[in-house]
Amino acid sequence: MRAKPVIAIAMGDPAGIGPELIVKALGDPAIFESCRPVIIGDIDVMRANATHLDASLRASAIDDLSAALFQPGTVDVLNPPGFKLGKLPPPQVHPKLGEAAARYLALAYELALASRVDGVVMAPMNKESFRAAGYETFDELQFLGEITDSAEPFILGAAGPVWAVAVTEHIPFKDIVNGLTVERIHRAITDLHVVLLKLGYASPRIACAALNPHAGEGGLFGSEEIDIIAPAIAEAQAQAIGVDGPVPADIVFKRALDGDFDGVVCMYHDQMNIVRKLQPRADIATLWMGLPVIGATTAHGTAFDIAGKGIADPGSLRAALDYVIRLA
Repeated sequence: MRAKPVIAIAMGDPAGIGPELIVKALGDPAIFESCRPVIIGDIDVMRANATHLDASLRASAIDDLSAALFQPGTVDVLNPPGFKLGKLPPPQVHPKLGEAAARYLALAYELALASRVDGVVMAPMNKESFRAAGYETFDELQFLGEITDSAEPFILGAAGPVWAVAVTEHIPFKDIVNGLTVERIHRAITDLHVVLLKLGYASPRIACAALNPHAGEGGLFGSEEIDIIAPAIAEAQAQAIGVDGPVPADIVFKRALDGDFDGVVCMYHDQMNIVRKLQPRADIATLWMGLPVIGATTAHGTAFDIAGKGIADPGSLRAALDYVIRLA
């Protein structure tokens, strides 16, 4: 029997809701039946959250992954060597919190590069804190691409039965059109096709969303559909990839959720994520592909406003865990 995958769970922002979500998710013994989880983070923060939630979960500090016991009821916590969080800052943008989240994530992927973990899940991190800590990449995916020397990592979004990718991600809205090329759109289509095959779809059905209203109305509202999107679709179709479009963006996800498509290629971040975040939280997560191992995070942020109140919903973190276990 294949061994259960080892999943590194990076704590994310230690002052956000991440530690609370981890305690709630790993309080379910069923997690241990499908994987071997280890937390990359701060032992004091984990213990404080378990106590605050009156959880029976016990946190045990380890110095090396080889010391992890992977026992239900106990979570093994590995801190990055040489890094000490110290006194926890308040739940707000703070460089120490950004550095902590980055260190935890980096160690998780160092273990992945050494083939010691099979998947990574990260509790939410705050991008402002990340940048305040001195990291110059746009987001965690670009950060991971650099530290793992991965040329083309990309985000895969889960929204219930529908999977989605965006051609452009964390860039200013005014830069979206300049970020759209035939090559990049074609690569997004082929990346999604390959992922859907891995997920078990024998003949994936993909929709490529339009950029402009009404798919440009034949050029009346913009020519990107004619000049960029349609040629990328035609190139993919010539490779026997089942992709249709450009499909107007105001109808593409309705059609997908109605069963017409298995996946959607979007042109920009919000085109993909507004629809995803309207789905039940237990069905949505953000996956990182094109890295040494599968990674995922929640489809929401650090929620500083409710941190420490014990009311955070662990559904998206649990979904991220489920998807990573499935793909690992």
